Amino acid sequence: MKKFFAIFLALILAAAVIVGCGETGVSNPTPDGEVSELYEQVMSRFTGELEKGAVVKVLENDTAIEIGYVDKLIEAFNEAYKDKGISAERMNIDQYSDLATDGPYGYGPDVWYQANDIIMKYANNKHILPLPVKSMESYSHIPESAWNAYTINIDGENFYCGIPVNVQSGMLYYIESSLPENWKTDWDINNNDIPDFFETYTALYAYSEVCKEGNMPTQYGYLDETVDTYFMSGYLMTFGAYVFGSNGTDAKDIGLNAGDADKGAYMIQQWAGEMDNTEVLDKTFASAAYQYLADKVMLCTVTTPDVYTMFIRSMVNTGNWTEESAYADLKMVNVPRLPKSGDLTADNWQDTITDMDSLTTETMMMGGINGYGISSYTKCPNASLAFIEFAASYEQVMQRNADLGITPARDDAAAEVAKSDPTVGILFDKLDRGLISIMPAITEVGQIWTPAESFLIDLSTDPYREGRGEDRLYDTPELIKAGLDRLVQQIRDAIDTLA
Repeated sequence: MKKFFAIFLALILAAAVIVGCGETGVSNPTPDGEVSELYEQVMSRFTGELEKGAVVKVLENDTAIEIGYVDKLIEAFNEAYKDKGISAERMNIDQYSDLATDGPYGYGPDVWYQANDIIMKYANNKHILPLPVKSMESYSHIPESAWNAYTINIDGENFYCGIPVNVQSGMLYYIESSLPENWKTDWDINNNDIPDFFETYTALYAYSEVCKEGNMPTQYGYLDETVDTYFMSGYLMTFGAYVFGSNGTDAKDIGLNAGDADKGAYMIQQWAGEMDNTEVLDKTFASAAYQYLADKVMLCTVTTPDVYTMFIRSMVNTGNWTEESAYADLKMVNVPRLPKSGDLTADNWQDTITDMDSLTTETMMMGGINGYGISSYTKCPNASLAFIEFAASYEQVMQRNADLGITPARDDAAAEVAKSDPTVGILFDKLDRGLISIMPAITEVGQIWTPAESFLIDLSTDPYREGRGEDRLYDTPELIKAGLDRLVQQIRDAIDTLA
């Protein structure tokens, strides 16, 4: 933890230097210090005058609503602005609302909390407003890498269409009391006080096999949704794959089949067979995972930091934990390393621990920056701006962390959280070293999900086909490579059709 915290503080200082060099105020200065005519034109809707009587409609994250954070946020905002004649209310519609369809008719939100790729998909089609971010209190507290996730270029000038709130990527969750009693003697061969099965996926595969044999604290070792593109793409990216070229901006260059991506795909297939549970082939497993962990059906799974409280709630609901003991028992750590060979089934899994550097590689993960955007169709842009500034304040980001376990994008909040939570240092370290691939923020990214999910379903179903009297589709590396090639072609065809 000390190591991660030291790294994190160094990153924060570097980020502060980079971001702090920008001027504050309402301007977007040109090299000679003048405000450009384009900037004045783009920002013309933000006059600073609050629209009296405005009620800001807020569309928020479903988990944040379920936990109760959103109601706290809106209540706090309404109290703070009760003398200014504006207020906010939560919208009761799906968090993945189609702003392009709903907005023009007045059914969409004024303010929308979402992942950067979703907000920027709409921003690129002018459904989301560029923001006067340099006038915001949070501007100098948010690293450049986070702001970049919301950047849009208009006639050669960069603008920002969202205010970052938290960093997202996969972390491994487990319950400490679910560890086997013999883990220190049998599953810590390098004597570093870390279970081997949390250091390499090969060791985790071996431990999962032992769990299936019985007489272990949990029925399964690792369970995960093997058809989820967001998390499974990390297996491909670790071996050279990428979504789009030019840092996610060139949709003509689709790279999900690049490098040795077939090795990553092969490991997804191996996991699907080892898990031997068809629930992992269904996207509903993500919500079932909370109870699976709490009921000690499985030892661990991978998901994002912002659902930490959902696991806590499930643990408390079993009656086996108080809230205090649940927080002490639930752990969130970095994802294990992957074998360079692409083979998880190796009997000599111990070698991946004792010879870790030469036999394994750090796992890349898909990630994102969640934040707030403002609809182009809002009738109260200044009141909406006031709301997102309030929601992105230090106090509110800290409250969001307390309620949901998010990793703050703000450096001051992140530094405070990192004192007791090493997750923050882990994520920022991975982001800095290029081990988190931020989801592309262009319209075309919407065309990857359906083909990728279809490929993952076929790939993950393969281990079950023989039992059904069917032939496997991907039983050789060559067939897996061909499947990835078809996936890329399907995405390309979908993008061309959309164009």
